[in-house]
Amino acid sequence: MNTKRLFFIFFIFRLIPPPKAHRFKCGLLRWAGAKVGKNVEVMSSVRIQGNMELVIGDNCYLGHEALIFGFKGSSIVIEDNAKLGSRTICVNSTHRFSSDGNCIEKEMTSKNVRICAGAVVSTGSIVLPGITIGKMAHVAAGSVVTKDVPAYTRVGGCPARFIRDLSNI
Repeated sequence: MNTKRLFFIFFIFRLIPPPKAHRFKCGLLRWAGAKVGKNVEVMSSVRIQGNMELVIGDNCYLGHEALIFGFKGSSIVIEDNAKLGSRTICVNSTHRFSSDGNCIEKEMTSKNVRICAGAVVSTGSIVLPGITIGKMAHVAAGSVVTKDVPAYTRVGGCPARFIRDLSNI
């Protein structure tokens, strides 16, 4: 993604009422280098930062003040019909840690993140680097996802743990 174009885009986003002009906002994201599907709803307060590969499938929803942050060389993929709730954070980069040297934090590393088809990451949740949220899975509000979430599963908490099998509801 082109970070200079993203800066410009989010200046424009602030001028648009949050639940309006989704097609226009998606067009701006495409202009910045994202691959965005059809019927995607992007609230104006969404923030996308970094120069990762961003793919958003058809019929997705990015809620108020959601933050998507990525680093070059990796991707964040949000598949068809997936939803990121308000104030969710989806990040694909972190730092390597080591006690040698002057600071515990070392160079940046990144790992791909995937939110599979029909999955929902609820309000205030955090999805960490390298995580896959399985098909039709649900991350409960306020969770921190540190491990992959299997398909048709509800997880919650900090760190997120299994709550319920959703395959038979």
